[in-house]
Amino acid sequence: MIKLSQLRKGFRLFSFFKSKSKAGCVGLEVRVDGIAIALAKPGDDGLLCISECKFQACSAAERLPVLTQLVSDLHLKGMPCNLVLTSKQYQTYPIEKPNVEDAELADAARWRIKDMLDFDLDDAVTDVYDFPSDALRGRPEQLNVVVSRSAVVKEGLQLVLESGLELESIDIVDLSLRNVAARLSSDEHKAQAILYLRNGAGMMVLVKNGDLYLSRHFDFSLQSLNEPSQQDSVIQHLALEIQRSFDYFESQMGQVPPRTITLIGPDSNVPLANMLGGSIAADVAWLDLKSCFGREQAIESNEINCFVAIAGAIREESP
Repeated sequence: MIKLSQLRKGFRLFSFFKSKSKAGCVGLEVRVDGIAIALAKPGDDGLLCISECKFQACSAAERLPVLTQLVSDLHLKGMPCNLVLTSKQYQTYPIEKPNVEDAELADAARWRIKDMLDFDLDDAVTDVYDFPSDALRGRPEQLNVVVSRSAVVKEGLQLVLESGLELESIDIVDLSLRNVAARLSSDEHKAQAILYLRNGAGMMVLVKNGDLYLSRHFDFSLQSLNEPSQQDSVIQHLALEIQRSFDYFESQMGQVPPRTITLIGPDSNVPLANMLGGSIAADVAWLDLKSCFGREQAIESNEINCFVAIAGAIREESP
């Protein structure tokens, strides 16, 4: 078991240690408004599929007892856990790839972003993931550097361990949604787009060949969407965010945008797919959760709130 004292300068995100269990994996998202948890178990084909998921609203002070109860109720004690950081808990910086050996990349990148931070590098936990080589368009090789405050990581680590789970990795929401996008098509060479909306937050990712090409985070108000006088404005804002992402994907990365956007959220009762369809040059389709559950599964508020945890639980490999 890892100790908080081991969280020192240079400690990495993503993979902390190998899973000790073949029974499955827990995905966990700790949000301002509550905790989302999901359990994935290997199916007959070995692919991880969700068997349980639950969102529990709670305050910061209630997190440990709430998570401990969820671990008990779902019989998860000792299970390996992939903790997914929310978009407010980290920043990503694209940089020119340092000309060093692969084993030295993370350390070299860490020092490269030192002057970009608004806090001391000694208080940062960092890691890197690759920038797709076919999206460079003649530019030098690039690398994505993920930075989180060590206090955020320590708090998440302590919560996981004290709840009875075993921490396997800490991930970010961008890369977790990639896990779902990679399952949406049998043709890995075709780009997939996921638009995820929940009250207060919106996100879009573009994935191809299992690689994350583009992610965009933006504010989203469910209340405004349900208000007739503001509905058109919300739809146009969403359409603009989508179009900007597609334009950048095509013009700056040299990629062919997908013809369909896969949507999840913000509410299964809101006909958002139809509302958006007339404003963008792509089809909008609700996500088929069979890709995550291995069976038919309705999309309700619980599944929408648990989506990041679901995506974290089905992680098959490190970035």
